[in-house]
Formats: sequence, structure tokens, C-alpha cells
Amino acid sequence: MSIWEKLSSLDRRYYYVVLILVVALPIIKPWGLPIRVGSTTEDFWKTVEAVPEGGTIALAIDYRSDCIVELNPQVVTLFRQAFARNLKIIMWSNVDEGANVTEPITRAVGNEMGKTYGVDWVNLGYKPGGEVTMKKMVDNFWEGAAYVDMQGTPLQDLPIMQGFSSLRDADLLIDMMAVVPSPAQNYLKMVSIAYGLPMAIGTTAIQAPTEMPFYSSGEYKGMLAGLRGAAEYEFLTRNPGPAMMGMDAQSAAHILVIVLIALGNIGHMMDRKKRAGAPIGGGS
Repeated sequence: MSIWEKLSSLDRRYYYVVLILVVALPIIKPWGLPIRVGSTTEDFWKTVEAVPEGGTIALAIDYRSDCIVELNPQVVTLFRQAFARNLKIIMWSNVDEGANVTEPITRAVGNEMGKTYGVDWVNLGYKPGGEVTMKKMVDNFWEGAAYVDMQGTPLQDLPIMQGFSSLRDADLLIDMMAVVPSPAQNYLKMVSIAYGLPMAIGTTAIQAPTEMPFYSSGEYKGMLAGLRGAAEYEFLTRNPGPAMMGMDAQSAAHILVIVLIALGNIGHMMDRKKRAGAPIGGGS
């Protein structure tokens, strides 16, 4: 029996074992494969860089736990870039889980970079109400935020909130989102376009096509799309993390699939060649 015949008759479960190993290796020890940075990610990075030192980013967290693999790395890298430039971040969520899924990772970055909660960043928690709350945050931000942060601390006790009375006081508005209908599009029409506030977004790969027209038209100043966008952002800011690791694992799986397809085709051609050379009728 030739090697091609052995491969074709091999139990397919062995291939799944090989796939698991190939995917696991880059996760255990990241390869750091080079990544080509797209214009959407580069523009996102440039938009954050354009915020004057000491400025404020208003950050809406509009995704749930089902999207943390794609969006948490985006948030972490944003915090790293912002804190490296001494920017302040005021964040809240328009969806029920948003504030909770980002609380541990943002505190970890803040502690790691020597930042102080309530001074350099604040998490205001879940703020329901949709467009009504958005409008109220423009007219009277404290009232729109119900006067307290996620832990129930009065906003008047948080130094970061002093002098911040409206979304118009922010230097940049960012929405990290993965829900339908798109809250980012509501912020765009109700805040960004209406008051000339620069806006950028981060979203999942599957939702990126629905937001792309607003980036292409220049309304969004930048956009992070899925795990790939997060990996590009990590690469651009020189902060390798789980997104780049995930892209290494994905690339490894793609390489394995290509190799298996090539081997399958070679085996098929060898089998056809063998059949063509066999005697007709099988006579003795």
C-alpha cells in the first residue's frame, strides 16, 4: 500500500488531532507573524493620536459577552494607547452586559500603567434609554448618567467628571459595538454630525460591512473590524496581545488546510495515474 493510499484511508479523527495541535502551538508560544495594517485601523489609530494630550475620550461599550473575543482586545489596546498619551476615558454602556464585560480588563490596564480610577478613567455602568439617553448626555451628561458611576459613586466625587457636563466636551467619541440596531449610527446622527464631534468605532467582522459606508464617506474617522482589526491595532501600537495570538492560530489552521488540500489532490492524481496504468480486464 502506497503512502497516498494510507493517507486516504486514515481515520479522519487523526486530522482533527493534528488541527488541535497546530492551533494550540501559536497560542502556547505566539509566532508574531507580520500583519499588514489596513486603512481603517490606521485611521482609527491616527484619530486617537490626534486627541490633544490630556484630552477626553467618550467611550460607549455596546457589546455583550458573546463578542468579547473580538472586541475586548480592541478596548484593551485603546486604553493602552490613550493612557500612554495621558488621555482620559469616560465610558458607559447602552446594553446590559457592556459595562461588566469590560470592567476587569480596563482596571487591569489602568493598574498596570499606574493610572487612577476616577481620575484617568471611569466606568459609568449600564445606562438604558437608547436615543433618549444619548440626547440627555448631550444636554446634561450627569443627568443622562443618573449622577453615579457603576459602583454608585456620585459623579461629583470623581475628579475626571469635573468640567464634563456634555458629550460635546469630549475630544473624541468612540463606540465599541456589536448589537442591532446599530447604536453607533444613532450616535453619528445625534451627536457626531450634529455637533461636529469626531467619531470612530470598533465592531465585529460580521457587522463591519454594515458600518463600512459611514467610514468610506468620512463620517467615521476610523474603524476596527473584528479580531483582524484588533490584531492590526495591537501591531500598530506595538502592544502584542490576544488578538495577534489569535491571528497566528488562525493562520496556522489555514496553512494546515492548504497543505491537506494539496496532499489530497496529489493523492487523487497518483490514484488516477495508477488506475490508468492498470491492465484492462485484469487478465493473467
